[in-house]
Amino acid sequence: MGKHKSLRSKAVHFVTDLTTGLLNPISDKPSSAPPPPPPEEEDESQRDQLESITKEQSKDLVDEPDTSSFSAFLGSLLSSHPKDKQTIQDQEDKEEEEDSEAETSDTSSSSSSEHTSTMKETVATTTTTKKSLFSKYKQHLKNFYQAVKFSKERKGNAAEVKTDDEETTQCDGLEMKQVMMQKKEEVQAIIIPETSEPSLLLTDQSRRSLYTSLPALVQGRKWILLYSTWRHGISLSTLYRKSLLWPGLSLLVVGDRKGSVFGGLVEAPLIPTDKKYQGTNSTFVFTDKSGQPTIYRPTGANRFYTLCSKDFLALGGGGRFALYLDSELLSGSSAYSETYGNTCLATSQDFDVKEVELWGFVYGSKYDEILALSKTTESGVCRWG
Repeated sequence: MGKHKSLRSKAVHFVTDLTTGLLNPISDKPSSAPPPPPPEEEDESQRDQLESITKEQSKDLVDEPDTSSFSAFLGSLLSSHPKDKQTIQDQEDKEEEEDSEAETSDTSSSSSSEHTSTMKETVATTTTTKKSLFSKYKQHLKNFYQAVKFSKERKGNAAEVKTDDEETTQCDGLEMKQVMMQKKEEVQAIIIPETSEPSLLLTDQSRRSLYTSLPALVQGRKWILLYSTWRHGISLSTLYRKSLLWPGLSLLVVGDRKGSVFGGLVEAPLIPTDKKYQGTNSTFVFTDKSGQPTIYRPTGANRFYTLCSKDFLALGGGGRFALYLDSELLSGSSAYSETYGNTCLATSQDFDVKEVELWGFVYGSKYDEILALSKTTESGVCRWG
């Protein structure tokens, strides 16, 4: 009876150590429980049986992966294979068969039966615990993988959206360039009427752009230079008198000493009056500072189209004039006007005049007659009488 008790005590201590080691695979600290004291007397057959069980458990422990650290434990979980699981299951079945044989062969010993039952429960508990730990960490790794995948997909979608926006911007810019090129080609393809003589202020490109902005009533007519400062002298009164040669719409062109070209479409003849505007909503003002004329048409705010005086000539009104020229055609100014809603037409608001030209649009049948009159030079400086 004493031998059975000592054997039972040793088996209990062994099972306790084994359970602690299996249930705490991550711990790096060895078990602090002291080894069981050696029994004084043991039965030879029971000792051999216990040693065989111990060897089998040691084999199981040797075959198990290294779980001394958290990283090794995760590696063992990730590297697990169904074949390994099958091997472990076969070993467990083998152990159960051996335990059953041991039980059958030694039915006379009640203590051995109790030890075997305890070992089975311990192995079953250990297996269940390991399976639950494996399932737990597998689920955590699955969730982590899904989170990383979702983050990458969001970044990829954001990159695709950004790429689409950039492509859209590039396409818009390309379409704008194509439209500008198409307009430029259309303007260059326009055949403009001939002029009585070359202009000192307008290039062929500028004339084409301005020609497309003219009312259809005067398109197709020949251009005659009714007045210019270099041919007829610097005088506002002469400008007024030369405008009488051909009534109707005429193009006033001004160039300042800084290289800007600007002006407007006016209604001729230009007759000096006292604070009484003239003209129609067919008129406009323009600027050619950038090499491409910009047209400003009437806004409808008022009817202050053209104001002629013995002391000045002004286009646009409401606040300030869009274009103002003094009586000697030597200086002028330009600012925002409510009539045309324009910006400053010249390089600066106040400017010095370099050249002034007035172009009339004449029928082909009257061209030679008006041309001869326009080339008549007058001696001296002409002023309005």
